[in-house]
Amino acid sequence: MSTITKPTLTSTTLWTSTAVAIKLIIGLVVIKIFALNFGSAGLGQAANYMTLLTVFGVLSGAGILNAVTKFVAEYEQDPQRLQAILGASSLLIILVSVMLAVIGLMFTQPISLFLFQTADYSLTIQILALLQCLIALGNYFIAILKGQRQAKACAMSSIFANLVGALWLLFCLWIWGYQGALIGFACIPALILVPSLIALLKQNWHWQWLKPNFDLSASHILRHYMIMTLVAVCIIPTVYILLRNQLIESQGLSAVGLWQGLSRISDAYLQLLTTAFSVYLLPTFAKLSDKSAIQKEVKKALGFIFPLALGLALLVFFSRDYLIIVLFSPDFTPMSDLFGWQLVGDLFKVASYVFGYLWLAKAATGRYICAEIVQGMLLFGLSSYGIAQQGVAGATLGYGLCYMTYFGFCWVLFKLDYGSKKR
Repeated sequence: MSTITKPTLTSTTLWTSTAVAIKLIIGLVVIKIFALNFGSAGLGQAANYMTLLTVFGVLSGAGILNAVTKFVAEYEQDPQRLQAILGASSLLIILVSVMLAVIGLMFTQPISLFLFQTADYSLTIQILALLQCLIALGNYFIAILKGQRQAKACAMSSIFANLVGALWLLFCLWIWGYQGALIGFACIPALILVPSLIALLKQNWHWQWLKPNFDLSASHILRHYMIMTLVAVCIIPTVYILLRNQLIESQGLSAVGLWQGLSRISDAYLQLLTTAFSVYLLPTFAKLSDKSAIQKEVKKALGFIFPLALGLALLVFFSRDYLIIVLFSPDFTPMSDLFGWQLVGDLFKVASYVFGYLWLAKAATGRYICAEIVQGMLLFGLSSYGIAQQGVAGATLGYGLCYMTYFGFCWVLFKLDYGSKKR
């Protein structure tokens, strides 16, 4: 296998920010077309489908993709252990993705009814059930590249998938309308399989290491990551679905569309930061064992993320009216009043990711699950109360208060674990 140069946080951020910037531009153009064609109600109706797409993307990787990144970094000098981990990972990913495909194909009508209150979207669900198998494989290869800290390869893969995927989405929208657009959204993450495969081929990767194989010791290690991911993918997406349904009952689909549009803006600019974290922080934390070194890395990451996230949030806030005009349609004008607390929540949410990556890297299952449960309880409790009192404005208020509190909770847990400089 060829020698791999390890990038710094700065170079990682540069490459990933470039890729995410391109993804951001493409995504916003697509959302603009979507908004013009279907309005805020159409975007609101698609919100739960987007959540299902995210959940399928995570579950199809058996919840172990972060573990793959960690162990590729940690065992780069121990081929035997790495091969055992990758063989077990391949087996788990194949089993889970095939199982999800079967479930998706068998229960398309109930899933369609749950998401859209109609069975008319059964074919869309069936196609998504099949595409998640390709998504799983592509994400697996990306996880390996992240473990090698190959920011450039990850970035180029993302750029290819988003460029080609956006063109295909627009074609599907033109031919099949609303459901075609939904299918197109699912195709974008599936397309990352092609460039990620090419990137590994260029490295003369040891493909025999990916042969599915059951290894008891490796499976025992991976189960911690499966549990952590299962908890995360069950709690937060479920909370959002419940909150959206509450908002539909109180204010209708248009209000959900406003919140979803705002969330799309948040997701877009936060990816400039979180993608770099997944490439740099996870393998970096995996290699550190000394408490003082971990403290230093966490403080460096927070010192890097807070000013950058604050700058981006202020830029979004002061350009919000322009963004609404450019990105959406006149239906979304009321969104302007919702940005304040949403951006406050974004700032503390992205900073909290630093602790999440630390716990993932250290397989701190108890800490991770505890934090996810607290996050879910805070988000549901505060946002549900806010929706009951103020509708969609209350949802953003609850979001902001949730992540301010959640960051403080994570900081306390971190100090309990790493407050001492002793090992």
